[in-house]
Amino acid sequence: MQPTRPTRLAARFIKGIALAGLLAAGPTGCFLSKFVYKPVPVANVVGDSTTAIAGTKVHVYRGERYEVYGPTAMSVSTAVAQLNRSYREFAKHFGTEAPPMAVIIADSAFAISPTDAGAFAKRALHTFVYVRPHNLRDIEGVNNDLREEEIWPISARAARELFSAYVSARRHLPVAVESATHSSDFHSDSLPLWFVDAVVALLSDPGAPDRIMEYLRDHLQDAPSPGELLRMHRLAGHANGDSIPVTRDRRTVVGAAGVGLTLFAIEREGPRVVGKIFDRLLDGGSAQDVLRDVDRIPRDERELDRVWRAWVRDDYRR
Repeated sequence: MQPTRPTRLAARFIKGIALAGLLAAGPTGCFLSKFVYKPVPVANVVGDSTTAIAGTKVHVYRGERYEVYGPTAMSVSTAVAQLNRSYREFAKHFGTEAPPMAVIIADSAFAISPTDAGAFAKRALHTFVYVRPHNLRDIEGVNNDLREEEIWPISARAARELFSAYVSARRHLPVAVESATHSSDFHSDSLPLWFVDAVVALLSDPGAPDRIMEYLRDHLQDAPSPGELLRMHRLAGHANGDSIPVTRDRRTVVGAAGVGLTLFAIEREGPRVVGKIFDRLLDGGSAQDVLRDVDRIPRDERELDRVWRAWVRDDYRR
């Protein structure tokens, strides 16, 4: 995987791609799958360096935190803009740098050769393949004037992979290198589904929390109480010893409520509360262990439920 010598280096302004939406997925998924864009001008520098992966020529960006490989300079540049935000948000909420990653983006089916996969693993780079959707114009929120070559909506997948890489690193597990794209590679099976969804929303595009909160307000009557969420220990979901139904609709509502509860906690305790909750969950505890010590969050469950629902309905501001 030796890159050719860069022929030029040009500064360019690109549009950042905002990605998220609502998906009722299975227990190992995230409910952010519809792609919604809010293009933002972002100054970035991307070279024309190229290399080969599995015999295919690709453009490449190599930074200190991550590497991006893609079929065009635009695809790499757009991905870099999204990854920059994910890494910034991770540091803000977890108080530490996110693990290094390698992202291979493609516009058709793609597989990493065993040799290349071994090279990424040897360098301890969490590596995943992202293949962009075929029906780009059917994606909600895409600007009709946006050129197709600018549409590379990786932010939700990158957020999910970034969190997965961090979970694996904290558990001292080997890095994951996928040879071809698939959707069930999330290594956070012991974490409550609502917390996983909240972290992915925070690390995804800037508009994701607002869109999810809008959904939550429309379905607030069906949302579980904060007490139910806080007692959950496992992704499959157990609260008070009772299994939470993982139907499509219930999965979506539970995830949205988790985003709302996490944003509520951040407003009262600051962004680092996310890292505190994660540390406690990883130690086998619950989010309740953390939030019971926050002065601005009611300890009584009924009062917390009342205050939280009122906040979601009337007071949430991003």
